[in-house]
Amino acid sequence: MIEKPIVIEQFIKKNVFSRPGTKRSKTTKIAWHFTGQHDVAAKNTVSYFSNVVANGYKVNGKYIYASSHYVMGLEGEIYYIVPETEIAYTTNSANAYSIGVECATTGVDDHYTDEEYKSMVRLGAYLACKYKLDPRKDFIRHYDVTRKICPRYFVNNVKAWEQFKLDCYNYLNGLVKEKDIVNCTNGKGKVTVINTGTEDKTLYGLLCIFISSFIYVKIKEDINMHNKPDFTSKSVIGIVPAGGVYTVAETIKRSDTNMYKLKSGVYITASKKYVQLIEK
Repeated sequence: MIEKPIVIEQFIKKNVFSRPGTKRSKTTKIAWHFTGQHDVAAKNTVSYFSNVVANGYKVNGKYIYASSHYVMGLEGEIYYIVPETEIAYTTNSANAYSIGVECATTGVDDHYTDEEYKSMVRLGAYLACKYKLDPRKDFIRHYDVTRKICPRYFVNNVKAWEQFKLDCYNYLNGLVKEKDIVNCTNGKGKVTVINTGTEDKTLYGLLCIFISSFIYVKIKEDINMHNKPDFTSKSVIGIVPAGGVYTVAETIKRSDTNMYKLKSGVYITASKKYVQLIEK
């Protein structure tokens, strides 16, 4: 089970430049960034998005549109400033399908502190768990979308980037404990070593179904319930009445409309026309 990290929730007020309020329909990537200057406190980055960019800030005569869902600090603190369900102006063409994480850095090479690196792994594993992603292939750098040198350390040190993704994957699947996570960016030349006595019994941490914040679904209209994840009439076993709230155990990705597997074992549509997700 991947517990939700402790975050400082400080949402930006809706505005044109840093939180437009546009809803996202899916999350298939987690995008990693750096602040552009080293040794900048996370609270200052949050203030920049909330109080400078949000009020209309121009550079060379053009307004800046910028934000992120999360901001990571050098002491390991995590600010949550744009809801995951909304677009943040963080990764250009990937904004519609990615969650953006802005990370503070230190030193002229823009590496991460030990405390921050562990927080990055925790948050990365949690988000991968929540959205059923594989960090090894579903984590991206800003650079991978636009060729901007961001995050600088992970662009200039590809092996460290691959190690970070592997650390997130191994932590997600219980192959390493938090105390054993080693910061591969601090110049000491060491990396996290997995516990070879731990068997990887999971598909992304047993699908990480039971995360700390459970996902519920509210039924908006009467819908069919199915005994398997398809919409054929043969699989229909009854009706789920409107108004009920149920625990989602798993999201089933399909080529057309996705389905939810409920805790009871039955399957229902994931169409927003008929159901509404509620996170508690």
